[in-house]
Formats: sequence, C-alpha cells, structure tokens
Amino acid sequence: MAHVGQFMSEDTDGKPGPKPKVTPPDVLKLFEEREDRAEPLTASEVADALNCSRRTVGRKFEQLLEQGDVDSKKVGGRSRVYWVPIRPGE
Repeated sequence: MAHVGQFMSEDTDGKPGPKPKVTPPDVLKLFEEREDRAEPLTASEVADALNCSRRTVGRKFEQLLEQGDVDSKKVGGRSRVYWVPIRPGE
C-alpha cells in the first residue's frame, strides 16, 4: 500500500524529481491507494506526496470538488482537509 509521502507516479518512471504534470485523477489515486481511504488529507500533504506545489494541488481539489469527487471541511483558521466521500453501497 502507498502511504502519504511514498506515492510515486508512473509518469516519472520511478526517478526522483517533480512530475511533469499532476492531474485530478493523480490526486484521487493517492486517496485510493492509502491504507485508510477515509482519512482526510491537507493540500500540503498531497502536494508533498505528489512532489508538486500546494497551489497546483489546490487547483486540482477545486476541480474535484466541482465534480463531487471529493468533499472538504475548513478546520482551524486557514486549514482545510479533503477526503473522498464514501457513498452508500460502496
């Protein structure tokens, strides 16, 4: 199982360094491959795991929120967490 910080995209061929492009499916894949799929993550945690900027992840989360693929909740003053909702029957 992949854990936050251990996710390596197939796009990088296992080589270190930034991914050429991060897509919304890359973000969803990170949630799906975790041991606890219900645990929420911050944009910073996802950015670290995908080796990209927090701003890039924020844009992907905006797209995923609009599509209903993730939910989010503000926690604390400026922090927000994201998760993939578990739908009935899943």
